[in-house]
Amino acid sequence: MGGVRLITVAGLLLALLLAALDQTIVATALPRITAEFGDIAHYAWVTTAYLLTSMLMVPIAAKLSDQFGRKPFLIVGSVAFLVTSVLCAQAQDFTQLIGARALQGLGGGIITAAVFATVPTLFSPAGRARIVGLFTGTYGLASIIGPLVGGIVTDSVGWRGVFYLNLPLGLVALVLLVTAYRPAALPLTLRKRRVDYAGAATLVAGFAPLLMALSLGGHELAWTSPLLLGFLAFSVAMLLAFVRIERAVPEPIVPLALVGSRGVGIPTLGMLFLSAGLFATLLFTPLFVQGVMGSSATRSGSVVAPMTIALVAGSVVIGQLIARVPRYRLVGVLGLVAAAVGEWLMSGMGVDTDYATVARNLVVVGFGLGTALSAFAIASQNAVDVAHMGVATGLGASGRAIGATLGSAGFGSLLVARIGADTVSPQVLAGALHDTFFAAVLVLLIGAVLVLPLHVAANVRNPVVSLMPAVQGQSVPAA
Repeated sequence: MGGVRLITVAGLLLALLLAALDQTIVATALPRITAEFGDIAHYAWVTTAYLLTSMLMVPIAAKLSDQFGRKPFLIVGSVAFLVTSVLCAQAQDFTQLIGARALQGLGGGIITAAVFATVPTLFSPAGRARIVGLFTGTYGLASIIGPLVGGIVTDSVGWRGVFYLNLPLGLVALVLLVTAYRPAALPLTLRKRRVDYAGAATLVAGFAPLLMALSLGGHELAWTSPLLLGFLAFSVAMLLAFVRIERAVPEPIVPLALVGSRGVGIPTLGMLFLSAGLFATLLFTPLFVQGVMGSSATRSGSVVAPMTIALVAGSVVIGQLIARVPRYRLVGVLGLVAAAVGEWLMSGMGVDTDYATVARNLVVVGFGLGTALSAFAIASQNAVDVAHMGVATGLGASGRAIGATLGSAGFGSLLVARIGADTVSPQVLAGALHDTFFAAVLVLLIGAVLVLPLHVAANVRNPVVSLMPAVQGQSVPAA
């Protein structure tokens, strides 16, 4: 790998780590934030607000990066993320923090979409299979260092420090990308830049009330509440309008043909379900360790490390394997089933559970999720041509974001409905978390069934791609 390309990859990895880290580092600070601000009913909302706006931004930014180029979105997303990190650190109550997290999610969504749209243009399919494992493993790395560092910072300087930690990492990533990344000129066919404003608006208007309903249902609003039913009805109407618009416009934000394809749509669906399972574990394991086992934030952060090490190992090792033996469906299904077994073990934990048992269960979950993640990411990227690379990778990132958002909102609602908003005993909390982890088992098994139509093996559409003319000496689509 050339020096310029190596620096570009380093900048992309750091930028992605910036966005991924803030999904995990906050988890171990949440019990302390709840203790300061009060009201456990808002526990999951600090994460849900970030994931909601990130999820809505990913497909929009991914499509626009195909039309306008990747670099502007990498820069704008990074700057927005850094500014909103300061706003999060300065929040004085739950309302301010949730609002700042929602704004921060916009920056995180832009970063995620731009990074994953750029990565496939760096390498041929064999190299791509290896490097994708590295980038998807970044989420695992964030899960390793995030909870641990978050716990240490929370115990030492307070929860606000977890947001200030974004600043040095983000500034380094920004400098690397600004100075080293030299994308080629946009092809003439992409310079018309027809922006699908109506599609973007209806997409946001469709998903936002749906996720609000899932987050509020069962505790703050009854499932039969007229307001909640109104949220759902409005969401259905907007999503139907979105489908009609996408079928009619020449440059749709989300090409429906890709969504319905075996090569892209099925892997995206798989990533949705595995992400829901991942966040069920990341969000509620620290709560189990602190609330049921009575440990500190630092200890709850470190106990998640075995899962995330296993996730990175599964993602990277399986990525190398798929480069040689591209069997997407088998690997993806087995990964989801293995993760479901791990969640079933998690559901059996109680007040007498020791750290070794928690670690064992997390390793099983992590390796299964990492395995499936590599299979689905590589399958979708190898199924499209370069002109649709941004959209395809954006759909995958959207699938993960939707799964994370639905998972944190749905599992959070289940937990609050089970225990209420008041302080509870370790025994009651353990029972509620049992139900939460068991729900994750069902979600992962449903995902394993739904991905069965995935292509058995490779279906490569973009055999050779280059990133920068300085490296290959040829013009490339918008990088």
